[in-house]
Amino acid sequence: MRKKLVLLIALSLVFTPTAFTAAQEKPPAAQKAKPAEEKSKEDKESEKKAAEEAASVLQQRGIEIIRGAAQEAVSLDDRRSAARVQANAADVLWPRDEDNAREIFQKAFDSAVAHYRETKDDNREQVGERAWTGRPDIRLEVIRLASRRDSAFAQKFTDQYVEEKRRELQERATQTRDGKRDGNDVFFGKEDVIASGLLDAAAPLLATDQKTAVELARRAFSTGVPQSGPSFLYQLGGKDRAAADSLFLTALDQISRNPAGMPGQWLLLAAYPFGETVVYVSDGTGMNSSSFGPPAANATVDPQIAGRYLASVAGMLARATQINPAQSPELGSRIGTAFFAARLLEPKVVRYEPALLESWRELAQQLSVLTDQKLRDGVDRNVQGIDQRSKPSTPTDEENRLKGLLDRAEQTSDFGQRDELYRQAAFALQRSDPARALSIADKISDLDLRKKTRSWICFQAASSALGQKQWDDARRYAMDVTETDQRAYLFFRIAEGVLKNGDRLRAVELLDEAAQRAASADNTAGKLRAQLGIANLYANFDPGRGFEIAADAVKTANRVPSYNPDQARLTRVFSSRGSTSISTEDVEGFDLGKTLANLARADFDRALALAQSLEPKPLKLTTLVTLASSVFDQKQMAQKQ
Repeated sequence: MRKKLVLLIALSLVFTPTAFTAAQEKPPAAQKAKPAEEKSKEDKESEKKAAEEAASVLQQRGIEIIRGAAQEAVSLDDRRSAARVQANAADVLWPRDEDNAREIFQKAFDSAVAHYRETKDDNREQVGERAWTGRPDIRLEVIRLASRRDSAFAQKFTDQYVEEKRRELQERATQTRDGKRDGNDVFFGKEDVIASGLLDAAAPLLATDQKTAVELARRAFSTGVPQSGPSFLYQLGGKDRAAADSLFLTALDQISRNPAGMPGQWLLLAAYPFGETVVYVSDGTGMNSSSFGPPAANATVDPQIAGRYLASVAGMLARATQINPAQSPELGSRIGTAFFAARLLEPKVVRYEPALLESWRELAQQLSVLTDQKLRDGVDRNVQGIDQRSKPSTPTDEENRLKGLLDRAEQTSDFGQRDELYRQAAFALQRSDPARALSIADKISDLDLRKKTRSWICFQAASSALGQKQWDDARRYAMDVTETDQRAYLFFRIAEGVLKNGDRLRAVELLDEAAQRAASADNTAGKLRAQLGIANLYANFDPGRGFEIAADAVKTANRVPSYNPDQARLTRVFSSRGSTSISTEDVEGFDLGKTLANLARADFDRALALAQSLEPKPLKLTTLVTLASSVFDQKQMAQKQ
């Protein structure tokens, strides 16, 4: 009995802890766990709220930076940069502080007006010894941004701009009245400088204030047809065909009422009704050709407008038959131009106004009799030449032209002329056969011209290889491009292509190679553009490396104090024996502010520190506004969340 009792006690001691443990592990009913998806939803809401709070704080910092930059811009001696900083700041502040934004817009426009009054800026930037490119009128940039916010508010700026432009043009016209005739006067008559300037002012306003733009254009056309008239008509036609038609008819009626109207005026207007991109004018000696357009994609020939135009030209031809060419050589040239118009436009009469054909040919015959024999022969040659140009060239035609250039180069003893002929032959082949083009370029004796020619051809060849995704060929040609920014541009375009194909390692190799070459270049705007473009691409997949390159770019910017956003584009210039070719392309990655804004998606404070380390004050303020404005970009904020 004693043994059994001891055994029972022992067993009870063994099982008791087990029962206690089980009781402790059983969860109480009141503490039942929630489903996993509900916890996930709560976490998401919490994360979203935290992100919104962080974004709100960042945006407040952005507002403070922008306000500070706008205030500091007042002290800039460079009024053009001051206006840019103030206008961009006002644009961003408008939804958050409209009253202050209005004041800043006013200061921006005042700064812009002061800039043009003090500097006589003609909105051109010199890019070569005899080469210039245009840049935006900063007054119109202010108007464009203000119009986005309040068109009525911006209208007073537009009115003041028109008056400022009129004053500038009158001053310029007074200063250039020297009695000399321009080479085109014989075709078009003396162009009214003010009319031409008003039309130039009207074109940029089409985007923000079409009514004012059209009114300015009507004033411009009231004295004739400015040589930029067809371009404006095409731009307006792309936005409002009825308004463009009305303006065209106004111009046509104006020159029709002018008994002294030059035949070239009608030929200038010929582009619009027939949707042509080139206008030719000749009197049988020289020939003027101007390119326009292209017209709007959906533009079609309106038979009624075409008919009115041809009837007006017939009236001009009839008046020309009454001129006595013996009275003045200029009158002989005018008759020759009228005869050229009759010959050139006859196919249009056949197609669009056949009822006019018989009388048209009679007028052409009368003009032929009045036209000097040499001029008449010249008109015939020029019309035939235009007909040939309108026909697609064949490989045989191109080969014959090339052979002619090479034969002339080998026969001349003038080294300069020989080099120019080789250059022309090489350029003729740069698209179709770059390898042969380069072999011809190597015959150029002037080493500097040879180097420039090879670089120009290689850029074109690399661009073509890029379009065909021939990355190795593109790199090979890019290596022979001498200009730092052009070569870097090609390299990061190639890297962008291979990156899209998933080859990150190859992209990094290309970018690093471009960065090393840029780092060893002289401190120029080209070097800065190269470094910015590389950093901008790195920002998309390796921000750390992008920041390293951007830091180098800031150091370069501090050594190139004249750099500004107007230079954030790829400009290629080629000059030889008086002729110049210019090609420009906007490249977002060349803009310092936009590149830092791209990097700021990964680390705003680090990007801000780089912007604040800029020494040229105009560039620093412009960059700070662009960078701070990026925190309001919805896409960027979504990425941060």
